[in-house]
Amino acid sequence: MYKNYLHNNRLNNISEIKKKSSLTNHSKSKITVDINKLLNRVKIEKKNDTKKQIINFSLIVFGLIFVTFIIS
Repeated sequence: MYKNYLHNNRLNNISEIKKKSSLTNHSKSKITVDINKLLNRVKIEKKNDTKKQIINFSLIVFGLIFVTFIIS
């Protein structure tokens, strides 16, 4: 039975290092992000969401009004 005193996981550590090194090679290139573009995108998405909510609400209201005219 293999006992692991003092947490000497040499074999496990080597395999983990190989896995990590292959992942870090791809992520070395830095990507520059313009914060203004991100903020503008968020503002536009927020406006689009409110427009969709207004359209949905108005369709539901007009649908209910139309159904009440048909019933009465």
